[in-house]
Amino acid sequence: MDQEKSRQLKIVIACRVMEPELERVRMGDPGIEIRYLDQGLHRTPQKMAALVQAHVDEVTSGAGQVVIGYGLCSNGIVGVTARAQGLFVPRCHDCIALFLGSPEAYRKAFEAKPGTYYLTPGWIGEKKDPLGILQEEYTPKFGEETSLWVMEEELKHYTHIAFINTGFGDIESLRARAKENATFFKKEYEEIPGNLDYFVKLIRGPYEERNFFYLAPGQEITQDMYLADAMACVANQ
Repeated sequence: MDQEKSRQLKIVIACRVMEPELERVRMGDPGIEIRYLDQGLHRTPQKMAALVQAHVDEVTSGAGQVVIGYGLCSNGIVGVTARAQGLFVPRCHDCIALFLGSPEAYRKAFEAKPGTYYLTPGWIGEKKDPLGILQEEYTPKFGEETSLWVMEEELKHYTHIAFINTGFGDIESLRARAKENATFFKKEYEEIPGNLDYFVKLIRGPYEERNFFYLAPGQEITQDMYLADAMACVANQ
């Protein structure tokens, strides 16, 4: 890679669940490379940091900026360490904030209906919705009866299933699948409009302090960063 182009290249390391939205924002820009990791990692967060770190290390000599396309994700990115360029990381516990446009929007949605299980076009399209997990992952391993019990246990604290409509994919089919999830698991269905503002910032900046952490070279992502944010939010209410 030409050294000057290398210095200008931005590399985003992100969960594949965001691919429809991120690709729309990127619009084929050759100055931005997106590396997608398996969205199933959110179910095994203990494996996530090592895989994210491997990509960070791989691109350290070939990028001007490196951006992480994850929330804290059950501490899955804790321990990831910045290299030569530093790292920009979304200032959100849960990636749902990205689909809703901001940490503030997600916080308001959570406070209004804390028992909500969110689905996006990417989750449904890759069959990582509850029905998809039940049918594709659990049933072949454990059989129908045990699998259904396990999934119902996972969902027992949820009251709503909400489809975040970001406008990508076959919306009618995605909506129907989200409703099928709600009906099957006896949850209330809701549809929420998505907002691409946070994705635009993730891809193009600006990486303002209120939306992103900046880690200087050698610094690592810690849980305390997010806990301090949560405490500051409570104090300001």
